[in-house]
Amino acid sequence: MIRPGKTSLWVILASATLTVMAGSVIAPVLNQMGEGLGVTPGAARLLITTHGIMIAVCSPAIGLLIDKVGVRKPLILGLILYGLAGGSGLFITNYALLISSRVLLGISVAMIFTSITVTILNLYEGTQRNRVMGWRGSSNSVGGIIWPLIGGSLGMLSWHLPFVAYLIGLPIAFMAFLAIPVTQKSADHPANGAAGKKESTFKIFKSTPILFLPYGLAFVGNILLYAIIVFMPKLVGQYNVTSSFYIGTFISTVGLAGGATSLFYGRIKARLSFNSIVKISLFLWSAGFILISQAPFLWLISVSIIFFGIGMGMVIPTISVWVGELVPASFRGRMTSYISLFSYTGQFLSPIILSPLETSLGLTTLFLVIGGTCVFLLVLFLILMRL
Repeated sequence: MIRPGKTSLWVILASATLTVMAGSVIAPVLNQMGEGLGVTPGAARLLITTHGIMIAVCSPAIGLLIDKVGVRKPLILGLILYGLAGGSGLFITNYALLISSRVLLGISVAMIFTSITVTILNLYEGTQRNRVMGWRGSSNSVGGIIWPLIGGSLGMLSWHLPFVAYLIGLPIAFMAFLAIPVTQKSADHPANGAAGKKESTFKIFKSTPILFLPYGLAFVGNILLYAIIVFMPKLVGQYNVTSSFYIGTFISTVGLAGGATSLFYGRIKARLSFNSIVKISLFLWSAGFILISQAPFLWLISVSIIFFGIGMGMVIPTISVWVGELVPASFRGRMTSYISLFSYTGQFLSPIILSPLETSLGLTTLFLVIGGTCVFLLVLFLILMRL
């Protein structure tokens, strides 16, 4: 086991914020971009979602690449591509070209997301691995708060300027080149032996069906997260809250609660098993959405969002550590890549699944149904794991 230095850790955590920044930094100027490019609001929204679709589609191939060539090169290449593809929006004035740059950005984020996960699994062990994975989750949450503020501030001058934030990928790539150690290729890892070479992705799924639990959590958690992001503005609008600042404050509460929880994930995991964390998180998700649906006061909605955020703060690092411990080292790239596949598919499908329900049931009933579904998942989990 190679002992990473502090610089390696900072590169990992800085890279983690970029995966969140990919869409959030330009979200505040979405309307201005649409007007500037002369496209409809629906077309403008594709600038936010295109990269997410590409992450989901490309992640398995990226995972295979990492297992074949090692994690360091894909991480550095992903950071360089991130800076160039994302930063190109500074100069692009054509919609089709900008969409193309977002496709490349999605590929780069897929490389960074999976590379970070495998890097942590390769460089750290035991309680230190849990601690760093939690810090990675906190970095994600902090990025979700900071980058929209930066994007909104720069967007006051021009809708092009928020794209300058993506250029930070270039100096981080340079630091990764200097600080991330060369580790053994996963495919050549001695811990796998001859048996590891005979494995296949299908055989791992067949022999370890419990893998579908962390993947399912990633999928469901992101559907729920985007339920809050998409529908919270309309919900608080019913309480006469229309200021974008206050709406953003409600949504950012998820990140604050999740980030604070992930920060202490090392201590949480030292006391709780994976199963216990899942039970607590599903309970918090259930309570949070049911409370949202019944909340007579705004402050109670805030409390409900905090419940959900705490659950997410425990689930996000748990998913990565759990998958990493379940699979052979030679398959870490491939098997952890499915985390991003399920996560970003959940983000993409969330409004598609939930918007028709909101139209037919109403907003408060929708949140109640979501809460009830979480209760069902909790009961199902208890039965499957025999309490």
